[in-house]
Amino acid sequence: MESHNGADGLLERMNSWFAELAGWCFDRRYLVSGLCLALFVGSGLIASQVGTDASFEAYFDETDTTFLAYESYRDDFGSDEVAYIGFELPNLEHGPWNVDAMEALVSLTEALEDEVPFVYSVTTLANAELTVGSEDGIDISEIRDAMPLTQAELLALRDVYLGKPLLVGGIINEEADFGSIMIKMDRSSTDPPDEIVWDPEKGDELENLYPQVSDAKITEILARPEYSSFEFFLSGDVPLNAYFNRILFVEPFVLLLIELAVISIVLLIAFRSLVSVITPALVMVLTITMTVALMALLGFKIDLSFSSAPTLLMAIGVAHSVHILSEFRSRFFALRDRREALRQTLYLVGVPCLLTAVTTAVGFAAMSFVPIKSIAEGSVYKAFGVLAAFFLSLTLLMSLLSFGRKEPRHSVAPLADVSAKGGRWIQGGLRWAAQFNIDHTRLLIGVFSFFIVVFGIGASRVIADSNWLSDFWPSSALHQNIVRVDDELGGSTNIIYLFDAKEPDAIQKPAVLREIERVQNLADEESWLVRKSYSIVDIVKDLNQSFHGDDPAFYRIPDSHEAVAQLLLLYEFSGGEETEEYVSSDYRHANLELRLRLAPTSETANLVDKLNRSLSERPLEVTTSSVTGIGALWIKLMDYIVSSQIQGIVIAVSVITLIMIAIFRSAKIGLISMVPNLAPIVLALGAMGWLGISLDYNKVTIAAVALGISVDDTIHLMSRFHHEFGRHRNYRRALHAALADVGRALVITSIALVLGFLVLMASELRSQAYYGMLLAGALVTALIADFFFMPSLVLWLEPFGPEEELADGRPRESDQQQWTGPEQTTGR
Repeated sequence: MESHNGADGLLERMNSWFAELAGWCFDRRYLVSGLCLALFVGSGLIASQVGTDASFEAYFDETDTTFLAYESYRDDFGSDEVAYIGFELPNLEHGPWNVDAMEALVSLTEALEDEVPFVYSVTTLANAELTVGSEDGIDISEIRDAMPLTQAELLALRDVYLGKPLLVGGIINEEADFGSIMIKMDRSSTDPPDEIVWDPEKGDELENLYPQVSDAKITEILARPEYSSFEFFLSGDVPLNAYFNRILFVEPFVLLLIELAVISIVLLIAFRSLVSVITPALVMVLTITMTVALMALLGFKIDLSFSSAPTLLMAIGVAHSVHILSEFRSRFFALRDRREALRQTLYLVGVPCLLTAVTTAVGFAAMSFVPIKSIAEGSVYKAFGVLAAFFLSLTLLMSLLSFGRKEPRHSVAPLADVSAKGGRWIQGGLRWAAQFNIDHTRLLIGVFSFFIVVFGIGASRVIADSNWLSDFWPSSALHQNIVRVDDELGGSTNIIYLFDAKEPDAIQKPAVLREIERVQNLADEESWLVRKSYSIVDIVKDLNQSFHGDDPAFYRIPDSHEAVAQLLLLYEFSGGEETEEYVSSDYRHANLELRLRLAPTSETANLVDKLNRSLSERPLEVTTSSVTGIGALWIKLMDYIVSSQIQGIVIAVSVITLIMIAIFRSAKIGLISMVPNLAPIVLALGAMGWLGISLDYNKVTIAAVALGISVDDTIHLMSRFHHEFGRHRNYRRALHAALADVGRALVITSIALVLGFLVLMASELRSQAYYGMLLAGALVTALIADFFFMPSLVLWLEPFGPEEELADGRPRESDQQQWTGPEQTTGR
């Protein structure tokens, strides 16, 4: 065809190159297939070496200042990972204080101490330190050392324990009918792999690593018959991280198989050919294998960001196959020559597929610059996976389609061509869509403008917030356990205030202790969120009360440094060991741990803001403080989410727009192409705003990804629209021709993508289900916008140039043949 603008020359050269690539793959189909098989085997071997990391710390770079503060805390006070297990005995009188129950709890405590891998300490009613006054000063005892006890003796002890503020709300609730088991670990999920292997002979298999091996042993011990009267509620870091690890290793691939089955059914219905089902599946399996292999090579781990990756790549990658298969069937029936059909197929869809791969990869890669480590890494390997799917669609898929009959079975080409393009019903629907755009151009533009305004208002209502509890369905056991433990006892997460007294032994000074106590009292006022607080102050006040005959009036900080030092020395001589959890060995640093209900991060941020305002109004005089702990990391992550969302959208929109302008050599065409793609972004964010769904770490990529995926259909339709206008020089006839050729493929790919993303609704994680639902809704909106908004804009603005109406309404003579690529060659 003739060149009508500067874009045509470049597009023609690229089209011709893709046609030659198709011919090359056909001629060397055995070589290409063999190389892809070798690539699959090699990638599989490398992929098997990839590691996992389900910890929260996976979101932070090792140079992040907030993360470094957290690591500094752990250097002084050890790992803060725990298994926090609530329990009750509903069928026993006196509950935990029943003599038989206490004997079982003693046995359970010792079993956990002796058998759980990587355990640091276990604290229960059976071995919690009870400090009471004695003739010699104080006496520190444990219930298990006093066993056996009569029921009356145990109930008397219950009254003593309930009089200890340090214990109530931590290991026993105020009603004395719900207890806890606090298992502190000496490992962290972020420790080097060689430090979390339990049995060297079993190697680094998942169930032999922390926290899986610890969680498995805890669960096994709790399930023993001797503890059948207990009802346990597991919460805390160990069961949570172990649960996430199982999901990361199992669920993505289970969902992948479901999605593969769903997409295969769609392809079988659409193309009525097993070849059209098997070939895309092979392409996608190799794509995902290569993606995981890249992760292993770059040192990335399978983390929480990976859970949706296989489903995303499967859904996105199959779109290339659908366009290629749809065009190939049409060309094969028309030309009756397999090689030439493949060449013409890539001539027409090679450039659009390239553009869609690049724009989708840009949508992912736009998030690679964000400060959230796992999301940045995920953006890199997902972008690679998109490009790998494109590369394999042009090589492996071409070589696989090279095998088979040289000519189609059908002998009636016109009927076969109609079938290849979707049959009379689909073609009728596409003709209606084209004519509706022509007849109602301004109405459609008005409707979509109203849609964007309404959902744009919703998008402005979106708030950035996070809550791990919302990751789980309310019906899940873990969700219910966490809620129950949070309601009854200390919370499932924490923030920690670190105090620096500036010199050794200074923590023992009353002035320092009072500053810690002031912050602790302020925090305790927020009783719904702060379920329990712990500090060295609690131990000192308890010691002072015990030393003075358990008089409640002495539950306070002594007046002199010497008195505090003597109490702590007496405590150590009496066998007390708990101070090491709250002060450094030189008594220069101390920590205040606030155990929090697992609530939205905004609640934690409000608490920290309140404490900071108080400290600003009345600054600390003899200490300095800083905030760390899991809760502080959540607050920092929330700040990252806001900046990452804005940064990701700006980068994705800017780069994709420049790509569209460059490929069409026209700012007008590029900008018009982008306008309809605002609809899926606005829908996704607007729906979140109107439905009250917060923007969290799982959904931070949704706008950039929705744009990167939704622009694919726009590229295919705009490219074909532009191509057909070059033939017809008439916008209306060009729209009819474009939709007739690519409309069916757009519908099939959209159905495959939507159903693929809806597979995420089967996830055990509610956050993943919402992610899939929002993306599916965005893509439905994108398809509607591409069929009823973008064509209207083109008809209205005429970006391809002026029309050249012909008297007989036919295309120009030089454009009678749709195939305008290199000279046809006969296939072998």
